[in-house]
Amino acid sequence: MDARERVLELAHAEGFPLVRFAPAGPLAAARESAHAAHDEGRLAGMAWMTPGWLDRSTDPGQFLAGAQTVILLALPYQGESSPPGDGLTRGRIARYARGRDYHRVFEKKLRRIARALREEFGATARPTVDYGPLLERPLAAASGMGWLGKSTMLLVPGFGPWVLLGAIATDLEIESDAPLRKSCGSCTRCIAACPTGAISPEGNVLDARLCISYHTIENRGPIPRDLRPKFGDWIFGCDDCLDSCPVGRAPHPGYPDFEPRDIEHARPALAPLLALDDAAFEERFRGRPIMRAKRDGFLRNVSVALGNTGAEADLPPLVSALDDPSALVRGHAAWALGHLARRLGLESAAVVPLEKRAAIEQDPWVLEELRLALDLTAPATPGG
Repeated sequence: MDARERVLELAHAEGFPLVRFAPAGPLAAARESAHAAHDEGRLAGMAWMTPGWLDRSTDPGQFLAGAQTVILLALPYQGESSPPGDGLTRGRIARYARGRDYHRVFEKKLRRIARALREEFGATARPTVDYGPLLERPLAAASGMGWLGKSTMLLVPGFGPWVLLGAIATDLEIESDAPLRKSCGSCTRCIAACPTGAISPEGNVLDARLCISYHTIENRGPIPRDLRPKFGDWIFGCDDCLDSCPVGRAPHPGYPDFEPRDIEHARPALAPLLALDDAAFEERFRGRPIMRAKRDGFLRNVSVALGNTGAEADLPPLVSALDDPSALVRGHAAWALGHLARRLGLESAAVVPLEKRAAIEQDPWVLEELRLALDLTAPATPGG
């Protein structure tokens, strides 16, 4: 059995329905685009994406010395579910994050395949998911697995954007697959669907500074105030551009590990989340992608979602969150309390707790959030 046949056999045994092969040469176009994003500030606060990192991530030969081939492997996911009509305010988690952490799922599978290549062919082989310095999407496009859509997502025939990627670089020379001759044509649905305008009007360019997924996962600081009302009920990631895509609309089975076990994995009730301390957060979300946001960032997201979509019953939990140990949570809880009370016409319910917190608050940024919330809930002046 030659190397290509053996890789396909190993991959299918691991449950990968999609396997393609790309040459391990430098990705000149992807490198140019990545450097442009860095130079223009569109990579936001992702400080690890330095120019040197971008150079390495677009050259498989720097990822693995002597690399000849990159094996691209994909697992599909779905995970859609509708919230129950129980009257609770619920948030949304991006579909890929509703089950097990895909890194853990991929790591074991890719390592077993790479080990088999080393043992059976005497090859060098190095696997990675998206934590390593190797850009999988342009490599997957080069392999013909799909094409890069205007959303910048990989669009796979039959699956659309609903796939997760892993890669193995190897010094084995394996015949490459041909790129697809497909594009999004005149379709602009993903551009229109983005609530924050993170995708450029022409498509194919994403500004992380405006992206809900970036802010709810990678951003460790405050969410910009002008963006918060546009986040809706998203508390981890965002699927709006994916949901709008007509590619892969037909139902397909998702990989079981990525499917939510229950409604709380997909659309959790928001108010109880504000009571989680560090230990409870880790216990609830261990082994899931949610851990990436960390407890304080996740509760920040929950606060914003409550401010956007909450009901009267959600006011007391936000009041309690004004005393959270984390300044990040306190500040966003203040914003949410002010906006929720204003939206419901219950400004008087927010004034006293905001004033009490402002009287003892020591953090300057939180104080600013408290004062802005108080301005929002202040009674209208006569004739105003």
